[in-house]
Amino acid sequence: MNSLVKAQDFFDHLQKENQSFRLLASNRQGEDTLLRGRFQKTQIRSGLTVHYSDVTNLCDLRTETEAPPHLGIKLFFQGGVSASIGDKDIPMPEQQSGSGRWVPSATLFYQREREVFRRRAAIGDRVRKLTIKIFPEWLESGDVLGGSGADALRQFTSTTLAAQSWKPSASLIALAEQVINPAGVETYLSRLYMESRILQIIADAFSQITNTGHAQPEPHSLSPVERQRLTRAEDLIAINGPPLSVDTLAAEIGVGVNTLQRLFHNAYGTTVFHYIRKIKLDEARVALETGKMTIAQAAFVAGYSSAANFATAFRKVFGFSPKDARSR
Repeated sequence: MNSLVKAQDFFDHLQKENQSFRLLASNRQGEDTLLRGRFQKTQIRSGLTVHYSDVTNLCDLRTETEAPPHLGIKLFFQGGVSASIGDKDIPMPEQQSGSGRWVPSATLFYQREREVFRRRAAIGDRVRKLTIKIFPEWLESGDVLGGSGADALRQFTSTTLAAQSWKPSASLIALAEQVINPAGVETYLSRLYMESRILQIIADAFSQITNTGHAQPEPHSLSPVERQRLTRAEDLIAINGPPLSVDTLAAEIGVGVNTLQRLFHNAYGTTVFHYIRKIKLDEARVALETGKMTIAQAAFVAGYSSAANFATAFRKVFGFSPKDARSR
């Protein structure tokens, strides 16, 4: 839904979802509206649900609710409030000074017992986020924790309350956007389409635990100055339009090509070229699936002068053609 949310409607909705919901404090008067925006919940399968919200607080608001045992993936795209699960704070996106660009945050939570979820927001606070909730029955039905390869994940879920945060990649954000807006998909296929994207997001989140435990290399592998340079390079790559050359990108951030290659190898285990190519293919895919570009335009954005070469690379990465993406 996308509307103004009345206080009683908000309270009734969340009480229906979870009877432990408590509205602790607000500066509302009578039936004044609390929020403006959109929120929705979709059950994909038994034990697997997705929640999306893009809301702005129209008053100061403090709430509490008790969350049942589950694994949860929280992707925050922009904005921030004060929120926590049990004794663990939920990381929020950061807004870069000067550019105004939001750097999204992602966190995988596990709680073995019921935990209190607290949220405190001030008037004017806006938050846009996607939450995937994974309950025990879904994990058990898919034997996700079976096999020796899942040792790290089993260890993660053996504690009472655990959390792992990382900076989501552009491809992960693109998947989340496709869950939120499954554009061009027939209604009867939309849930299947969403599920395919959600499974990829879950796989990415689990890889933070089963690989190195970090979305990027260990914190000491990059100095503060190197991190700043890497972030600047990522921002330049993310700008809409055809990709920059490796030489141009290195010059823009004031380092040599070899230094730039080392930064991306340490951060992502890949070359600058392959990182750029993947980011631009993700950008092209989203543009095609949302109908914002023609195939020729998407090929240009991804850095291909040949539509045929673009189609070959696109199919290799995503498993379907640019034409199929346009018809989704």
